Amino acid sequence: MKKIFLLSAFIALVTLGKAQNNCAGEKTFYDLESALLEPEKVVKLDIAMQKLTEISVEIGKLTNLRCLDLAFNRFGTLPSEFKNLEKLEYLNLSGTRHMPKLPEVLIELPNLKVVNIADHPEWSAETWENAKKLLPNVQLITE
Repeated sequence: MKKIFLLSAFIALVTLGKAQNNCAGEKTFYDLESALLEPEKVVKLDIAMQKLTEISVEIGKLTNLRCLDLAFNRFGTLPSEFKNLEKLEYLNLSGTRHMPKLPEVLIELPNLKVVNIADHPEWSAETWENAKKLLPNVQLITE
């Protein structure tokens, strides 16, 4: 049993590393406004800890986005335009404590590999199970 756990942990780390490494060396944009000035060039967007209460529908214009960090913001859900982020591989939603559950729009993202949903102590066991069912082929980071 211990070997299986260690193997699972190793696979999770490799998956996370690959998703993040796909954005290594890419220019990081730190606000949506500047990213929207050249949307086709945006591969990595980090708008964590900006106290955002909503994510603009304009984010759907970043069709080459592969890595997105939305951690520790105050939004409750993601806009339906999020489905346009078809190249997105890594999404950090850790600490988005106003989000009552994992947004269903994420099932529309064919290349999504890793979603960090750590730091949601208010989520019930049922909410966690539903998140796993929603994205069965995606590595969910919960701690």
